[in-house]
Amino acid sequence: MPATPKKSRARSPTYDAGRSKGAPQPAARDGDELTVRQSLAQRTAELAIIDSIQQGMAAKLDFQAIIDLVGDKLRDVFKTDDIGIRWYDYKARLVHYLYDYEHGKRLKIPPAPPRLTSWETLTSRREPIVRNTIAESAAAGVVPGTDTSKSNVAVPIVSSARVIGGITVESFEREYAFSESDVRLLTTVASSM
Repeated sequence: MPATPKKSRARSPTYDAGRSKGAPQPAARDGDELTVRQSLAQRTAELAIIDSIQQGMAAKLDFQAIIDLVGDKLRDVFKTDDIGIRWYDYKARLVHYLYDYEHGKRLKIPPAPPRLTSWETLTSRREPIVRNTIAESAAAGVVPGTDTSKSNVAVPIVSSARVIGGITVESFEREYAFSESDVRLLTTVASSM
């Protein structure tokens, strides 16, 4: 017996005689409206951060002040106290921890050689790395003196076809904490730096 095709409700029109004399109108669904609102909020956040970066550059802020501006804005948007912005000095072969917060406290981490597994992965793939579990985070290693997060996302900062830094956001509260839209937002910010 052949399968009967299922009718999709996603495209079915509804009719509202009060609106347009029986002309088909798309059905309003709460899920679609929520998705649109989330997308708009995401885009607004992206534009606000990029605008902050541009304002910082226009005001001729020094490099560290721009990094602080971006980090503060990301902490606000993600509502997190666990974030890091790192820069890599290829000549000295050192990672500089320019902006690092963990558990709400600013960390002062001296420049150090990169942790090879994490750095090599970030530079060779040149794309975001999402670690969804504490086991994945532990396997990647942590900066000495810091804690292992339950999940994290690391996004490369690329210039002249090579990775020159990265932005990391962590969650110590839950695994699988970061969505595709979170990764997209971080990628947009990293590409504007």
